[in-house]
Amino acid sequence: MITTTTTAAAVKPPRITRGPALANPFATRYTKPGVIPPLDASGRPLDVGPLIDRVGCGCSVIVGPHGRGKTTLVRALLAAAAAAGRATSFVQVRSRASAWQAIKAVAAARPGQLVAVDGWEQLPWGGGLVIAALASWRRAAVVATAHRPVGLPVLARCDSSPAVVAAVVSRLPDCGGIISAADVEEAFRRRHGNVRDALADLYDRFEERRRSRAPMAAAIGLAAAESERLPESERLPESERLPGSEGLPVPGRRRC
Repeated sequence: MITTTTTAAAVKPPRITRGPALANPFATRYTKPGVIPPLDASGRPLDVGPLIDRVGCGCSVIVGPHGRGKTTLVRALLAAAAAAGRATSFVQVRSRASAWQAIKAVAAARPGQLVAVDGWEQLPWGGGLVIAALASWRRAAVVATAHRPVGLPVLARCDSSPAVVAAVVSRLPDCGGIISAADVEEAFRRRHGNVRDALADLYDRFEERRRSRAPMAAAIGLAAAESERLPESERLPESERLPGSEGLPVPGRRRC
Protein backbone atom coordinates (compact mmCIF):
# COMPACT_ATOMS: atom_id res chain seq x y z
CA MET A 1 0.00 0.00 0.00
CA ILE A 2 1.23 3.44 -0.86
CA THR A 3 1.01 6.01 1.88
CA THR A 4 1.20 9.73 1.53
CA THR A 5 2.13 12.32 4.10
CA THR A 6 0.68 15.78 4.39
CA THR A 7 2.40 18.60 6.21
CA ALA A 8 0.51 20.46 8.89
CA ALA A 9 0.72 23.65 6.90
CA ALA A 10 -1.26 22.04 4.05
CA VAL A 11 -4.24 21.19 6.24
CA LYS A 12 -6.58 24.09 6.72
CA PRO A 13 -9.35 23.96 9.30
CA PRO A 14 -12.75 23.91 7.63
CA ARG A 15 -14.81 27.08 7.73
CA ILE A 16 -18.28 26.55 9.14
CA THR A 17 -21.05 28.98 8.41
CA ARG A 18 -23.59 29.04 11.18
CA GLY A 19 -27.03 30.54 10.82
CA PRO A 20 -28.54 32.86 13.42
CA ALA A 21 -29.24 31.25 16.78
CA LEU A 22 -32.84 30.20 17.32
CA ALA A 23 -34.41 32.60 19.81
CA ASN A 24 -36.11 31.10 22.83
CA PRO A 25 -39.84 31.58 22.08
CA PHE A 26 -40.68 31.38 25.80
CA ALA A 27 -38.66 34.48 26.69
CA THR A 28 -40.50 37.13 28.68
CA ARG A 29 -40.62 39.55 25.77
CA TYR A 30 -42.93 37.10 23.98
CA THR A 31 -45.08 36.04 26.95
CA LYS A 32 -45.44 39.07 29.23
CA PRO A 33 -48.94 40.48 29.89
CA GLY A 34 -50.18 42.60 27.02
CA VAL A 35 -48.25 40.73 24.31
CA ILE A 36 -50.70 37.82 24.06
CA PRO A 37 -54.44 38.60 24.19
CA PRO A 38 -56.60 37.18 26.97
CA LEU A 39 -57.97 33.71 26.19
CA ASP A 40 -61.02 31.86 27.43
CA ALA A 41 -60.86 28.37 28.97
CA SER A 42 -60.92 26.74 25.52
CA GLY A 43 -57.98 28.81 24.28
CA ARG A 44 -59.98 31.16 22.06
CA PRO A 45 -59.45 34.94 22.21
CA LEU A 46 -61.73 36.55 24.78
CA ASP A 47 -64.00 39.41 23.72
CA VAL A 48 -63.51 42.09 26.39
CA GLY A 49 -66.29 44.30 25.00
CA PRO A 50 -69.02 42.89 27.26
CA LEU A 51 -66.74 43.29 30.28
CA ILE A 52 -66.05 46.93 29.45
CA ASP A 53 -69.79 47.53 29.26
CA ARG A 54 -70.14 46.19 32.81
CA VAL A 55 -67.42 48.45 34.25
CA GLY A 56 -69.13 51.41 35.86
CA CYS A 57 -68.23 53.84 38.64
CA GLY A 58 -66.86 52.20 41.74
CA CYS A 59 -64.73 49.11 42.22
CA SER A 60 -64.85 45.61 40.77
CA VAL A 61 -62.34 42.77 40.77
CA ILE A 62 -60.91 40.10 38.48
CA VAL A 63 -60.31 36.95 40.53
CA GLY A 64 -58.08 33.96 39.85
CA PRO A 65 -55.17 31.93 41.22
CA HIS A 66 -51.54 32.76 40.43
CA GLY A 67 -50.59 32.74 36.76
CA ARG A 68 -54.09 32.53 35.28
CA GLY A 69 -54.04 35.70 33.17
CA LYS A 70 -55.54 38.33 35.46
CA THR A 71 -52.97 40.97 34.54
CA THR A 72 -53.30 40.09 30.87
CA LEU A 73 -57.06 40.58 31.07
CA VAL A 74 -56.91 43.87 32.96
CA ARG A 75 -54.39 45.25 30.46
CA ALA A 76 -56.70 44.24 27.62
CA LEU A 77 -59.54 46.10 29.35
CA LEU A 78 -57.38 49.21 29.61
CA ALA A 79 -56.45 48.99 25.94
CA ALA A 80 -60.10 48.63 24.90
CA ALA A 81 -61.15 51.53 27.12
CA ALA A 82 -58.36 53.74 25.74
CA ALA A 83 -59.38 52.85 22.19
CA ALA A 84 -62.90 54.02 23.04
CA GLY A 85 -61.54 57.37 24.22
CA ARG A 86 -61.57 56.79 27.97
CA ALA A 87 -58.70 57.91 30.20
CA THR A 88 -56.91 54.99 31.84
CA SER A 89 -54.13 54.32 34.32
CA PHE A 90 -52.42 51.21 35.67
CA VAL A 91 -50.81 50.67 39.08
CA GLN A 92 -49.18 47.42 40.17
CA VAL A 93 -49.18 47.08 43.95
CA ARG A 94 -46.13 45.27 45.31
CA SER A 95 -45.26 47.39 48.37
CA ARG A 96 -46.56 50.19 50.61
CA ALA A 97 -44.98 52.73 48.27
CA SER A 98 -46.87 51.38 45.26
CA ALA A 99 -50.03 51.21 47.38
CA TRP A 100 -49.73 54.94 47.91
CA GLN A 101 -49.37 55.34 44.13
CA ALA A 102 -52.66 53.48 43.67
CA ILE A 103 -54.43 55.80 46.13
CA LYS A 104 -53.02 58.87 44.38
CA ALA A 105 -54.06 57.57 40.95
CA VAL A 106 -57.68 57.14 42.04
CA ALA A 107 -57.70 60.48 43.87
CA ALA A 108 -56.57 62.23 40.68
CA ALA A 109 -58.88 60.31 38.34
CA ARG A 110 -61.36 62.14 36.15
CA PRO A 111 -65.03 61.11 35.97
CA GLY A 112 -65.32 57.92 33.92
CA GLN A 113 -61.59 57.18 34.03
CA LEU A 114 -60.62 53.52 34.33
CA VAL A 115 -57.93 52.79 36.93
CA ALA A 116 -56.47 49.29 37.20
CA VAL A 117 -55.05 48.21 40.56
CA ASP A 118 -53.09 45.01 40.00
CA GLY A 119 -52.55 43.21 43.31
CA TRP A 120 -55.42 44.42 45.52
CA GLU A 121 -54.44 42.02 48.29
CA GLN A 122 -51.11 43.80 48.70
CA LEU A 123 -52.82 46.98 49.86
CA PRO A 124 -52.26 47.78 53.55
CA TRP A 125 -55.14 47.50 55.97
CA GLY A 126 -57.74 50.14 55.14
CA GLY A 127 -56.18 50.92 51.75
CA GLY A 128 -58.99 49.24 49.86
CA LEU A 129 -61.63 51.22 51.76
CA VAL A 130 -59.85 54.47 50.92
CA ILE A 131 -59.67 53.59 47.21
CA ALA A 132 -63.33 52.56 47.12
CA ALA A 133 -64.38 55.84 48.74
CA LEU A 134 -62.20 57.86 46.36
CA ALA A 135 -63.57 56.02 43.32
CA SER A 136 -67.11 56.83 44.37
CA TRP A 137 -66.25 60.47 45.06
CA ARG A 138 -64.36 60.93 41.76
CA ARG A 139 -66.95 58.90 39.83
CA ALA A 140 -64.13 56.77 38.48
CA ALA A 141 -64.02 53.05 37.69
CA VAL A 142 -61.50 50.86 39.49
CA VAL A 143 -60.79 47.32 38.29
CA ALA A 144 -58.63 45.32 40.67
CA THR A 145 -57.00 41.90 40.46
CA ALA A 146 -56.88 39.47 43.36
CA HIS A 147 -56.25 35.79 43.98
CA ARG A 148 -59.47 35.34 45.90
CA PRO A 149 -62.70 37.28 46.58
CA VAL A 150 -61.98 40.51 48.47
CA GLY A 151 -65.48 41.85 49.06
CA LEU A 152 -65.79 43.64 45.71
CA PRO A 153 -68.19 42.77 42.88
CA VAL A 154 -66.54 40.11 40.71
CA LEU A 155 -66.13 41.27 37.11
CA ALA A 156 -64.50 38.07 35.82
CA ARG A 157 -62.89 34.86 37.01
CA CYS A 158 -59.69 33.64 35.37
CA ASP A 159 -58.72 29.99 35.13
CA SER A 160 -56.55 27.87 32.88
CA SER A 161 -56.52 24.57 31.03
CA PRO A 162 -54.13 22.63 28.79
CA ALA A 163 -55.94 24.21 25.84
CA VAL A 164 -55.04 27.70 27.11
CA VAL A 165 -51.33 26.88 27.39
CA ALA A 166 -51.36 25.20 23.96
CA ALA A 167 -53.04 28.29 22.48
CA VAL A 168 -50.45 30.58 24.07
CA VAL A 169 -47.59 28.44 22.71
CA SER A 170 -49.15 28.48 19.23
CA ARG A 171 -48.91 32.29 19.26
CA LEU A 172 -45.20 32.30 20.13
CA PRO A 173 -42.30 32.24 17.63
CA ASP A 174 -41.44 28.86 16.13
CA CYS A 175 -39.50 26.59 18.49
CA GLY A 176 -37.87 24.56 15.71
CA GLY A 177 -39.41 21.30 16.90
CA ILE A 178 -37.52 21.42 20.20
CA ILE A 179 -40.71 21.54 22.30
CA SER A 180 -43.54 19.08 21.64
CA ALA A 181 -47.24 19.15 22.51
CA ALA A 182 -46.52 16.53 25.19
CA ASP A 183 -43.95 18.88 26.75
CA VAL A 184 -46.55 21.65 26.90
CA GLU A 185 -49.14 19.47 28.62
CA GLU A 186 -46.56 18.07 31.05
CA ALA A 187 -45.47 21.59 32.03
CA PHE A 188 -49.09 22.53 32.66
CA ARG A 189 -49.66 19.49 34.88
CA ARG A 190 -46.40 19.92 36.76
CA ARG A 191 -47.20 23.56 37.53
CA HIS A 192 -50.79 22.80 38.55
CA GLY A 193 -52.36 25.09 35.99
CA ASN A 194 -50.10 28.10 36.57
CA VAL A 195 -49.59 29.29 32.98
CA ARG A 196 -46.79 31.71 33.87
CA ASP A 197 -44.77 29.00 35.64
CA ALA A 198 -45.50 26.47 32.89
CA LEU A 199 -44.04 28.86 30.30
CA ALA A 200 -41.00 29.37 32.55
CA ASP A 201 -40.52 25.58 32.66
CA LEU A 202 -40.75 25.41 28.87
CA TYR A 203 -38.16 28.19 28.63
CA ASP A 204 -35.73 26.13 30.72
CA ARG A 205 -36.46 22.94 28.76
CA PHE A 206 -35.91 24.73 25.45
CA GLU A 207 -32.54 26.09 26.63
CA GLU A 208 -31.42 22.70 27.93
CA ARG A 209 -32.28 20.90 24.70
CA ARG A 210 -30.82 23.63 22.52
CA ARG A 211 -27.51 23.40 24.40
CA SER A 212 -27.47 19.59 24.13
CA ARG A 213 -28.10 19.75 20.38
CA ALA A 214 -25.38 22.32 19.69
CA PRO A 215 -22.36 19.93 19.95
CA MET A 216 -24.06 17.43 17.62
CA ALA A 217 -24.83 20.15 15.07
CA ALA A 218 -21.26 21.38 15.28
CA ALA A 219 -19.90 17.85 14.76
CA ILE A 220 -22.08 17.34 11.68
CA GLY A 221 -20.96 20.69 10.34
CA LEU A 222 -17.29 19.82 10.82
CA ALA A 223 -17.70 16.42 9.19
CA ALA A 224 -19.61 17.94 6.28
CA ALA A 225 -16.92 20.55 5.75
CA GLU A 226 -14.21 17.89 5.91
CA SER A 227 -16.02 15.73 3.35
CA GLU A 228 -15.86 18.55 0.82
CA ARG A 229 -12.12 17.88 0.53
CA LEU A 230 -12.54 14.13 -0.09
CA PRO A 231 -12.40 12.58 -3.54
CA GLU A 232 -15.81 11.65 -4.91
CA SER A 233 -14.91 7.94 -4.63
CA GLU A 234 -14.74 8.21 -0.84
CA ARG A 235 -18.14 9.86 -0.40
CA LEU A 236 -21.39 8.06 0.17
CA PRO A 237 -23.65 7.70 -2.83
CA GLU A 238 -26.38 10.35 -3.06
CA SER A 239 -29.13 7.82 -2.27
CA GLU A 240 -27.45 6.73 0.98
CA ARG A 241 -26.72 10.14 2.48
CA LEU A 242 -28.41 11.29 5.66
CA PRO A 243 -29.81 14.82 5.81
CA GLY A 244 -26.96 17.16 6.66
CA SER A 245 -24.27 14.51 6.14
CA GLU A 246 -23.13 15.95 2.79
CA GLY A 247 -21.61 12.63 1.72
CA LEU A 248 -19.48 11.69 4.71
CA PRO A 249 -16.76 9.09 4.07
CA VAL A 250 -17.95 5.60 3.20
CA PRO A 251 -17.34 3.21 6.14
CA GLY A 252 -14.42 0.91 5.48
CA ARG A 253 -12.89 3.10 2.79
CA ARG A 254 -9.69 4.90 3.47
CA ARG A 255 -7.14 6.78 1.50
CA CYS A 256 -4.30 4.85 -0.02
